[in-house]
Amino acid sequence: MPPKAATKTPAKAKAAPKADAKAKPAAKADAKAKADAKAKAAPTSPAGGGAAAAKALKAEAEDDEKKKQEELEEAEKKAKEEVEQKKAQEEEEERKRKEAAAEEERKKAEAEAEAERKRKAEKANGDVVLKYSMYDEKFPIKDGKITAAEIDGVYCLTDVMPGCKIHLSTKTVEDKYKIESVGDVFPYIFEEPLGTFHSLEAGETYFVFVEEDEAEFLKSQEKAKQNFRGVKSAATRGETCSCIEGNPCAQECDAHGNSICLDWANRFAVAKANGWLGGQVK
Repeated sequence: MPPKAATKTPAKAKAAPKADAKAKPAAKADAKAKADAKAKAAPTSPAGGGAAAAKALKAEAEDDEKKKQEELEEAEKKAKEEVEQKKAQEEEEERKRKEAAAEEERKKAEAEAEAERKRKAEKANGDVVLKYSMYDEKFPIKDGKITAAEIDGVYCLTDVMPGCKIHLSTKTVEDKYKIESVGDVFPYIFEEPLGTFHSLEAGETYFVFVEEDEAEFLKSQEKAKQNFRGVKSAATRGETCSCIEGNPCAQECDAHGNSICLDWANRFAVAKANGWLGGQVK
C-alpha cells in the first residue's frame, strides 16, 4: 500500500511545538504576577542578612524613633499652648473682675460723696452751739460758715485778750491735751481766709479755742498780779471771785447786785494767771 499515513504524521508533529510555545509565555506571566504579589506582601526591610540589612533596619528604627519624638514634642507644645491659653484667659477674667470691682467702688464712692454733699447742703444754714469754758451760746451760720468776728462779738474775747486769734474744733479741750500729748496734730476747723470757718453743720456743737498774743498775755499776767496782791485765801474771804482759783467768773454780780468778780473785764487773763488752761474748768 502507498504510505499515506506516513505523510500526515510529520504535520501533526509540527503542530505540537506551536501549542507549547503559546503555553510558556502564559506560565511566565503568571509566575511574575505571583512574585510581584509576594514582593509587595514582604516586609520593607531588605531581604537577606549581613551588614547592609542591619544598617537598613537601624535606619528604619531611627526614623520611627524620630517620628515618635516629633509627635511627643508636638503633643507637649500643644499642651503648653493650651495651658498658656487657659492662663491668659484666667488673667483676662481676673483683670475684668478687678475693673468691675474698681468701677463698682468708684460708683459707690461717688454716691457716698453725693449723699454727703446733699447732707451738708441741708445743714449749711441754721444754728450751731459754740462752747467756750462754761459758755455755750447758739450762733447762726450761712452756707456752713461763720467768722471769728461774729464769735468775738458775743464772747468779747479780744476785749480781755487783745490781739488773740480764735479757732474752732469738733474736739474738746481735754481731747486737745490728749492728742497733743502723744505728738499728734490737733484738728481745727478749716479757715479760709484766717478767721472764716468753713463746713460747719447746723445743729452741731463746736469748741472755741483762743490763741493769745504772747506780748498781751505777759502784760495781762502782770496786771493780774498787781490787782490781786494781798487777796486772802478762800478760807478767809468767803465765796466771791473764782478767777483767782483758776476759773473765770460766770457772772459779774450776784442776785442782789453785789459784785462777785474782782476784775470782770480781765477775768480770763486773771484765771489763766492762776492756772486756768484756757477752757478747762477746774
